[in-house]
Amino acid sequence: MKKRLLPVTMITLLGALALFGCAGKASANAGIYGKYIDIVSEADPKKWDGFVLVDLDGDGVMELFATCINGEREDESIQPYMIVGNNNGETVINDELQDGVAGAGGYRGTLYCLEGKGLLHESMTYAPFGVPADTIYVLKNGKIEISGQGEFSVDDYDGTEDDEWDPFEHGSWKWDGESVTEDEYYEKVKEATTDTEGTSMSEMEWKSKEDIQKELKTLSE
Repeated sequence: MKKRLLPVTMITLLGALALFGCAGKASANAGIYGKYIDIVSEADPKKWDGFVLVDLDGDGVMELFATCINGEREDESIQPYMIVGNNNGETVINDELQDGVAGAGGYRGTLYCLEGKGLLHESMTYAPFGVPADTIYVLKNGKIEISGQGEFSVDDYDGTEDDEWDPFEHGSWKWDGESVTEDEYYEKVKEATTDTEGTSMSEMEWKSKEDIQKELKTLSE
């Protein structure tokens, strides 16, 4: 069978449409990065002084991450985080994330970024028994939402001060409010994080306000 060739005019039109689509997407992205510049410029330096761009959900548009490194924290041992997402060209600010060690000693946690997966994993332990808890967050339409949550709870503690007393023999494992076995619990964590450990948020390569502004200015042009 003889192949039918597209007319030159049709090829030219298709090529133009493809270029227009790419240019339109780049223009839309530039608009988001321009809005990030405004957010960084207006950020309180006592609260947000470290910044980085991460394509959290792998859609080609980077999210703006911020943290407090040398600024003023309510609890010096707790590091706060802000993630600015994108919902159809509008920014969405998520600023209630954190990790670290609570000054009162009740909470110890690490927040992991699963770049390209659209996920965050907060791995925690709670005093006085050091029992685990996990929260999985997902980025949807620019907003960070909880997608899975579990913990081990001590159900019957009588105040016994015995080194041989094992809290894991006196409690229960739960995931999203449902009772599970220990093996099932960690399988749930594995499934919810797509078996990806991620990068500790506190160890990300945070940039100064000036450096992130320069990067954003290049992206917004």
